[in-house]
Amino acid sequence: MTTVTVRLDDKTRKELEQVAEEMGESISEVVRKAIHLAWFTTMQERMRKESAEIASDPAEREEAERIREWARYLAS
Repeated sequence: MTTVTVRLDDKTRKELEQVAEEMGESISEVVRKAIHLAWFTTMQERMRKESAEIASDPAEREEAERIREWARYLAS
């Protein structure tokens, strides 16, 4: 397991302690969850951007429609 040292200002330290208390978890576990949440949020944003790019590309929309038609055929 990796150890990370973080410098926190007073406000952030108090918030972290409050969250840990509210969740009934250690500060380490709260930080791990915060990192996982940040990763998840970043991936969601990446998917939104990529989806918007695909949606604006006529060739990609055509391919998506062919896939939907194929899926409907398979489901019938």
